[in-house]
Amino acid sequence: MPCPGRYREPMSPSPATRRTQGERTAATRARVLDATFDCLLERGHAATTIAEVQERAGVARGTLLHHFPTRASLMVAVVEDVARRRLGVLRAGNPPSSDEAATPSWVRAVTVVRSDLEHPAFLVVLELWVAARTDTALRDALVPVERTVFEAVHRAVTEVVGTTDARVPTLVQFTIDLLTGAAMTGLLGGDRASHELLVRRWVAALPVLLGDADAASWI
Repeated sequence: MPCPGRYREPMSPSPATRRTQGERTAATRARVLDATFDCLLERGHAATTIAEVQERAGVARGTLLHHFPTRASLMVAVVEDVARRRLGVLRAGNPPSSDEAATPSWVRAVTVVRSDLEHPAFLVVLELWVAARTDTALRDALVPVERTVFEAVHRAVTEVVGTTDARVPTLVQFTIDLLTGAAMTGLLGGDRASHELLVRRWVAALPVLLGDADAASWI
């Protein structure tokens, strides 16, 4: 038994609770990426600086720079992080429903697209889109990742519609583009009621375009 006041080595964490170097690294990266995501969402691309992210993440500057040596490398990493978030939202965007058979397939398809467009991750990717217009490195990272996300959205919507009609892929793309444009317009304070009316009319028009309904049914 040690004498009173004698120095004792602190107890080491038990093997069950001690994290590996890989786990610590992953946790630090995740904290920095979360802070970057929040900053992009709240303050925009221009204000998302290394200093701002460091403060939000609560890490030392050297630690942050060890993982992301430059702001550009951090932005490239965020591109992939945002894509993962959007794909996660997409997978959860069309949960099984007891009244699925009673809900028109194109209505459910719109719900899938909106699950992506109404999530904060879409606002963050908008910041990246605008920045990528004049940032070659960011654009080179963003384009292939966004292509993957778009293909996933397109595939999910097509599966919901559930038809092999050769016209469906084009109508799916029109639907995604219409909803995306409307979402971006809405950021500037567009008329929500007019937007909802446009979406309802488009959903009603889709069966007409496929020859499954009378033209008068969508007016």
